Amino acid sequence: MIKVKYYYSKNNELQGFSLKGHANHGVYGEDIVCSAATSNAVGVINSLEQLVHVDFDVAIANEGHIECRVNEHSIEKSQILLKHFQLTIGTIAESYPKNLKILK
Repeated sequence: MIKVKYYYSKNNELQGFSLKGHANHGVYGEDIVCSAATSNAVGVINSLEQLVHVDFDVAIANEGHIECRVNEHSIEKSQILLKHFQLTIGTIAESYPKNLKILK
């Protein structure tokens, strides 16, 4: 199961996310849940970096662990992409609750 955690600033603004684990929905390399979660996470990290030009406190993309936390000075300009990610991952979690869980 992929477990998703969100990070928030002291002002309760979305600051980043972490994905850990494997979806185990299908055969390795053909797992649609893993593919959807991974491509969305990496896409948002790339967009934050290349389109919005944020500074990161953490940016990791390894197998089984993807994590992103923007620097406090970049939070405001990161909100639309981070909220987009949150919405997309929420939709995936609703469709595949046995494979992706959002931690509170």
